[in-house]
Amino acid sequence: QATAAAKESYEDIKFSEPGKLGLLRFMQVFYGLHIVVVIAALLLSSRDTIVYNSVTIVDWITVIVEAVAFWFFVNYYKVARPFMMAISAFDFVSYLIVHLAQGNLSVSSAVFTGIMDLLFIIYLWRSKRVKAVLVNDFSSLDFKPNNRVKMQQRGWPLVRNLIMYFVIFSILGHWMEAAMCQLIRLGLVQGEYDPTNTMLWRDWLYPFPMEGAAVVIIALVLYPLWQRMLTVYKDRPAVAYIISFLANALTCTLIEFSMGLIVNADHQLWDYTENFGNIMGQVCLQNALAFGVAASLIAWFVYPMISRWLARVPNDVLNIAFVVVAAFGGILWSLYLFDPPKSLEATVDSAMDEQAEKEAGDFYGEVLSLDLSVSNLQYIVDTSSTLTDEERAEAQEKIDKLKEDLEELDEFTLGDAA
Repeated sequence: QATAAAKESYEDIKFSEPGKLGLLRFMQVFYGLHIVVVIAALLLSSRDTIVYNSVTIVDWITVIVEAVAFWFFVNYYKVARPFMMAISAFDFVSYLIVHLAQGNLSVSSAVFTGIMDLLFIIYLWRSKRVKAVLVNDFSSLDFKPNNRVKMQQRGWPLVRNLIMYFVIFSILGHWMEAAMCQLIRLGLVQGEYDPTNTMLWRDWLYPFPMEGAAVVIIALVLYPLWQRMLTVYKDRPAVAYIISFLANALTCTLIEFSMGLIVNADHQLWDYTENFGNIMGQVCLQNALAFGVAASLIAWFVYPMISRWLARVPNDVLNIAFVVVAAFGGILWSLYLFDPPKSLEATVDSAMDEQAEKEAGDFYGEVLSLDLSVSNLQYIVDTSSTLTDEERAEAQEKIDKLKEDLEELDEFTLGDAA
């Protein structure tokens, strides 16, 4: 027994060098490369051409869990071992489900994938190097009691939380904009909206960074300002709330105005020129008040409530949540907020299409002009009192022939337009 214990201690020392991960280093690099490849592919993809199917969903989920595994690697957590075993099992099961659903399952590929995943699971289960290297435990998984909670307002915890706020509220802001458009559609508030805007109505996860940035500013500036006003006007809290509301409304309006000048110079996204109290069609009084209400609710209630709740959550759990949110945000930003540059061929095709549309429009205008001329001829023949019956019949025959030719031209033009 003593010999066995000494041998085990030797093996632990032998494999305890953190820099020597062995096969785990390969998996760490593999996960990192896969994340980079997926993000790069999304950057080069258009939101109008991407197909949302089971393969896409599984690929995105895989990127997120691989990002979490990468975080476990970096911190040498023990949980990385069972977590990676679960990833390997998920990889094989999802491969089978997706390809069975698509009807293109290859038996040889399935066997190969299954064997590779099984070998990796066995390696993680039996490897002494893995057991010796992945040794760190989470610091604590216990939630703090309410009476010991302090809002995290500095250092990494604050930065981490702000990034999560930005990603999450960018999506929630999209849904808030959609709700506002529904109120416009119902006639409850003034304004216009575009029912064909795919960014708003089709891509429900399209992040609106303006709203996310607003929440970050609320956390850094407007919430502390409100707290300061409550201290200064502790005998007159109504004054503190009024000042806070005005600051919230003004700040959010300035954010929208600044973003409007950058991305909405031609009013292609929104146009408030018909709204009361508008400035350059980018902002208006109605929206300024709505922003003030929304920002005040977040600054006075939502942000402090969420921050105090997050302060109770164990730090390691929040770090994992941050990795998940950041990976998901990276996927959405790569796909939605960066338009891939057009290739030379695509640019030429687009220019040729525009020229063809212009020429087709000009041609159709000429056809309409001819149609009007034939109608005038028909009217002259029908109302003329100087034509003999023979001349009238001959003229009518020619007009009928012109009408047949024009109908063919109409069909040709409409066919091209379609």
